[in-house]
Amino acid sequence: MNRLDGSVVSSQSGVFYPYQHQDFYAMDSLFLSPLKEEEIWDFQSISQVQLGFLGFLTLRGFIREDLELPKLQVRGLSKQWRSFLAKENFLGKQVPWETLDFIPNLVGDTPSPESGFGKKGHWANEFHYEKKEGNSTSLFFIATKKQSETDVAISDLMKDFLLYSQTNHYLERAYIRKENSSYFYLNAKETNPRVFYRENTSEFPSFLFLVAELKNKTVILPN
Repeated sequence: MNRLDGSVVSSQSGVFYPYQHQDFYAMDSLFLSPLKEEEIWDFQSISQVQLGFLGFLTLRGFIREDLELPKLQVRGLSKQWRSFLAKENFLGKQVPWETLDFIPNLVGDTPSPESGFGKKGHWANEFHYEKKEGNSTSLFFIATKKQSETDVAISDLMKDFLLYSQTNHYLERAYIRKENSSYFYLNAKETNPRVFYRENTSEFPSFLFLVAELKNKTVILPN
C-alpha cells in the first residue's frame, strides 16, 4: 500500500514482541522495521522501564502518524511500566500510541524540561522527554514531519545536544538516527570516546531521533 510519501506499507496487521536488552542497534532493527497497517506491541518480555524502548516506540508512533496510519497499540505492560507511565502522566503528553492496559490518570503533571536543542524550524513535530533517576539522566528527542528544504545533518543535532548536556552531565552513550544513517557514541572509561557510523536504507519519511544516557555532574555549592 503506497502512503503519502510514496513508501510501501504492508496491508497486514502485526504483533511485535520486543525483549529486554541494552542494544540500540537491535532496537533500531525492530522498531524501524517495515510498517504494518495495524500494529500491536506486546511488552510482556520487557518488565523493567527503559527509556530506549520508550523512545523508539514513540518514534515509530510519530512516523505512523505522519503516514496517517492507525495508532499503534501497546499491551502486556508490567506493574513497573504502568506505575511509571501513570506517575509521569506520559500518555497525557499527546504521544502517538495508546495502551490496551489500564493506566490510571493521576492528578497533576510532571512537565518535561524544555529542550535546549532543536527548535530551528526544520520540523513540524519535536518531542523531548528526560528522566533523572539517582545520579543518572536518560532522555530522548524526536523530530518528524520535515517542513524545511534544508538538509538537516546528524552532526548538527549532536553539536547542539552536547552543548545542551555538557554543563550538568557526562555523556556515557548516545544513539542518533535519521532515516538513512546513524551514529552510536560510546564513552569508554579506558579509551577515548568512540563513534560508530552506519548507513541505513529506509523508506520512512525524514526524521531525527536521539536517545542518550548521561551521568549527572556533582554540583558543589559555594560556602
